[in-house]
Amino acid sequence: SYLTNDPHNVPRIFMRETTTVARSAAVEELFQPIVRSPADFLRGTNVENAPYLHGYVATRMKPAPAQLVLESDLQEPILARWRIGLGWSLAWTSDVKNRWAVEWVRWNGYSRFFAQMVREHMRSRRRERLDMSAELRGDEVVAVVDAVSQEDLFLNGLESTLRVEGPMGARRPREGHAEDAENPQLRRVREVPLRQVAPGRYEARFPLDAYGSFVLTAEHRREGRLVAESAAQLANPYPTEYRTFEPNEALLASVASLTNGRVDPEVDVLFDADGESIRAHEELWPTLLMIALGLFLLDLLLRRVRLFDREFRRG
Repeated sequence: SYLTNDPHNVPRIFMRETTTVARSAAVEELFQPIVRSPADFLRGTNVENAPYLHGYVATRMKPAPAQLVLESDLQEPILARWRIGLGWSLAWTSDVKNRWAVEWVRWNGYSRFFAQMVREHMRSRRRERLDMSAELRGDEVVAVVDAVSQEDLFLNGLESTLRVEGPMGARRPREGHAEDAENPQLRRVREVPLRQVAPGRYEARFPLDAYGSFVLTAEHRREGRLVAESAAQLANPYPTEYRTFEPNEALLASVASLTNGRVDPEVDVLFDADGESIRAHEELWPTLLMIALGLFLLDLLLRRVRLFDREFRRG
């Protein structure tokens, strides 16, 4: 969407959008990939000094938690990755053959770059799978990892991080929308540290204010090297106040006793005061005013007519 106060800018906006839509998605020009964010598989590849690529397919970057690894000089993605469940998804927008990557094919770091990239993101059988459990206690999630090796030895001193993604199935927050930033029901990813609380046991606690299904994954590193992984799922299907379908009679009785009320009364005693005194206020000034007015008129009558004076004169 565009905002303009000048109607003469509308044709220019339409022309810009038309040019953007009509242009070819293939960008064929020489450029050197730029490292946007570091990644483990880039170590030793010297990709910063890699030869030029001759083109790529223009795309747009996904919102976080997608990670942009390499970009073009036009700040468009060349290599991006993001987690999906327990795995990874990668997008390489150039090619790996002798059209756009003709100079890369002859580069001595070509094989190492792609081999390390694939090896880093493929499922590794050398990493141990550690058991992890997660449960909801009130509004707090407690995740526990039991780190025991195949030789039945405790794995102590690991640098462990828990990654929580969910609610699954919900849309992700939109950038620039304040209402999405405050909505807990949108799909988000958060990282929580796992702290060692006992030999071979790691624990994380964090509040959960959304409802739905969540995927929990943990990575365990030693001296920066990934040595084990853990995974679990958690469901928070219903708000707490809706989990109990029957009335809380004990709570109702307690409230009734505190307020001198009744529990499950009969219909005929609903409006029975049962000895309760009720005070009502009635204004007396209208009655007193009428009495005063009557006395005033009587006084006027007696003063004007003088009945007693006539009787005295007759006598």
